Amino acid sequence: MMATDIYIEVASGMRKSVRRWGYALKAPGADPKYKTGESKGTLHEVTLRVLIGALSRYRRPSRITIHAADAWVLNIMMHQLPAWEQNGFSNAKGEPIKYREDWEQLANLIKIHIITIAPGRHTYSAWLQSEMEKMERGK
Repeated sequence: MMATDIYIEVASGMRKSVRRWGYALKAPGADPKYKTGESKGTLHEVTLRVLIGALSRYRRPSRITIHAADAWVLNIMMHQLPAWEQNGFSNAKGEPIKYREDWEQLANLIKIHIITIAPGRHTYSAWLQSEMEKMERGK
């Protein structure tokens, strides 16, 4: 099983603003593969979508450490997502959870992997921010 890391960076901003984002995938001995873009939404919403995009690149079971500043999304993924899945992606009141389709997709993507999380700034934070700024200047 391959060990690899996903590094995610999402620009902070106004509540539902357009946010720049980037991710880097890094396997031992290989150059990082990265992608940047923009998406409208809250910090959590964009982080969730970027995480789904990064995980979608994996075809084989892997040991993945996910690094992101958005500790809330990482903690929900590790601790709350299994309960939501068992409850049909509904909350304690029986109502559908917010961003249900995204959480369902994430739950399906992580099933074949061994996931660990590393919340907070990371090795690629400054580099991804620089790449996002280049993207902004290129408009």
